[in-house]
Amino acid sequence: GYIFAQYKKDKDIMKKSFFKNPLTIISFMIPPLAVAVILLVVYGMGGMYPFGDKTLAWCDMHQQVVPLLLNFKDILEGEGNFFLNMQNASGMNFYGVFLFFISSPFSFLVMFIEKADIMNFMNILTMLKMMTCAVTANIYFRHCHKRLHPFYAALFSVIYAFSGYAMLFYQNTVWLDVMYFFPLLLISFESLIRNKKTVGLIFCLSGMLVLNYYLSYMVVIFTVIFFSFCL
Repeated sequence: GYIFAQYKKDKDIMKKSFFKNPLTIISFMIPPLAVAVILLVVYGMGGMYPFGDKTLAWCDMHQQVVPLLLNFKDILEGEGNFFLNMQNASGMNFYGVFLFFISSPFSFLVMFIEKADIMNFMNILTMLKMMTCAVTANIYFRHCHKRLHPFYAALFSVIYAFSGYAMLFYQNTVWLDVMYFFPLLLISFESLIRNKKTVGLIFCLSGMLVLNYYLSYMVVIFTVIFFSFCL
């Protein structure tokens, strides 16, 4: 009872300090904006969309993700079918490849993009996902490391968004979805350890499984190793 009361007290103090401290509010806005500015500068220097006609789509993004997004757009517009898609492999079930490559909430943005622009839209899509990585990382630092100065929390969040993982594997766009889910998974770990709450962990593991089922085994292995150290 004492631990619960102390946790509730700390939580109330954190809420009040959040709204009273402009620095904290700004620290939540800085990471995604910084990621956007840095990427836009890079796009501008490289002549990439929206400052040119070049795209960062290559490898799997160019050969698989973009064609699947085009098919997904047709399905959303009623010109295709999830159960039997005739635009690939002489007919196939679309659910398998959907969960393999494009099962992201960001994929639904193709509804608002012309087919001719989807290749260039990948620049914006990648930027949006990296911005989300910075947001969730900042939430993690502010939630799990309350003594960390907001400036460093914001800085580390931007660094997380531009980590080697993101730079090497952004062409597999759903991997970035797993990346922005990961800080939430760490928050759910702390919630389970400190408060014995399992809802967050179930939600995060299920969400990662839906976003990309073949990366989920890595998350499961990490979970086992993490809790082994905790025990």
